[in-house]
Amino acid sequence: MDTRSVGRWAAAYARAWELRDPDAAAALFTPDAAYRSLIFNEPHTGSIAIRSYWQRATSTQSDVRVWMGAPLVDGQRAAIEWWTVMAHEGEGRVTLPGCLLLEFDGERGARLNEYWHSGPGAAEPYEGWGRITDGDTERTKDAAIRWTRGWKTGWEALDPPPFVATYSPDAIHRSMPLRAPEPGGVAGYLARCFPDESDVSSRFELRTGLKLSRFTLRPSTTRRRAETSRLQAATCCASTTTGSASSSATTGTLPPVDYRTARDGLVDQLEE
Repeated sequence: MDTRSVGRWAAAYARAWELRDPDAAAALFTPDAAYRSLIFNEPHTGSIAIRSYWQRATSTQSDVRVWMGAPLVDGQRAAIEWWTVMAHEGEGRVTLPGCLLLEFDGERGARLNEYWHSGPGAAEPYEGWGRITDGDTERTKDAAIRWTRGWKTGWEALDPPPFVATYSPDAIHRSMPLRAPEPGGVAGYLARCFPDESDVSSRFELRTGLKLSRFTLRPSTTRRRAETSRLQAATCCASTTTGSASSSATTGTLPPVDYRTARDGLVDQLEE
């Protein structure tokens, strides 16, 4: 799959959602595709199950408008941000931003993992949402690997410096898509979150695209938060890198990053 092919697929996905057409949605997937609409639930497997899910999910929706971001394509894998505003039965107008992580078989989806967040009211995508700029593939992959190491090291140790070192001083950190950028950037975010966490373990899946300055990560963590049982969390992160590889190597940090994450609520689940 290339960027144009995935873009056509995404446009068809958006049309199926706006028209609330379960047949059109199911036709975008292989007969044995796995469609995981909630990351902690079992996937809907096969065309009949996917169609049934879409019919149930869209039956309470109306006046649906969908935006799709520029796809990030890595061979037969792709990551696509989406943003939806709709009327939902019993809730009124709601906004749902999210991310699809896809694997393709030919022109159709074979596997989908979906991360999303919802909030009341109608909010259109913020400036710069869904954009991908050109970049150097190898430099972006190298930056993404080092960025991931910084995250894993800092998160598991609950130690902010490895985190903060992966960001430029003026980086934008948006911890949820419907939340304003964090005051104080990533350092402010960590100062707010780390005191409530302990006993963290994590693993990451990385996706980058050819000739792009953006990468997508799928962190999965377990952790303990104050006054709760142990939690499991899954997140989809989209990040943009800028700057030169040589300056990164000299400073030992990643190029500047504009970091956004989309998740289903906090995508936290109490561990059994």
